[in-house]
Amino acid sequence: APDPDIRRDMDRAFSAVEDFAIGVHRCAIHPQKSEAFNLLLCIGIGGSSLGPQLLADALGGLDDMMLVRFLDNTDPDGIARTLGELEDSLDQTLTVVTSKSGGTAETRNGMLEAAAAYHRRGLSFPGHAVAVTQEGSELHRQAAAEHWLATFPMWDWVGGRTSVLSVGGLLPAALLGFDTMALIRGARDCDGATRETDMMKNPAALLALMWYYA
Repeated sequence: APDPDIRRDMDRAFSAVEDFAIGVHRCAIHPQKSEAFNLLLCIGIGGSSLGPQLLADALGGLDDMMLVRFLDNTDPDGIARTLGELEDSLDQTLTVVTSKSGGTAETRNGMLEAAAAYHRRGLSFPGHAVAVTQEGSELHRQAAAEHWLATFPMWDWVGGRTSVLSVGGLLPAALLGFDTMALIRGARDCDGATRETDMMKNPAALLALMWYYA
């Protein structure tokens, strides 16, 4: 991290992610009318959704702690299909809403559709929802006012294309049962490798050269 304050913020956030995931897996954090959260619905757009999807596809398997689904665009049929798949299991579904600004229209539309689906099943959406957003954002204020299960930070210096290594990616990863600190350590090592000035020892530079040559 570039300075001690950011390092402390990151450490606190990553610890909170791990604690929350452990609480969900051990059923200390549980849904309104069921014993455990067995399904995960991630709502976001761009990197806020593509990052968790990448992790789930690349690292996931039959032994994942939760089954995951995504709402990542505003296609009405796609939203209806995904919510239809989860309809009979919403009482066991944890929803993570990720929006750095807290006001992204596409993400909010997905959130409203999901909230309506919970309501139709006689369930409290806040009792099944988690927010990942900037402090003070519209989403942050809503989550606080409605007493969502938890709120996690998405800092303004995190770009969407790199948010997979922020809480936006690490929270879903932890809930699926992945070793998030191993991901962070791997990213640290890769960061060091790609700062190597010897071209033949820098994997990113070699990849770029191969693309250029091709």
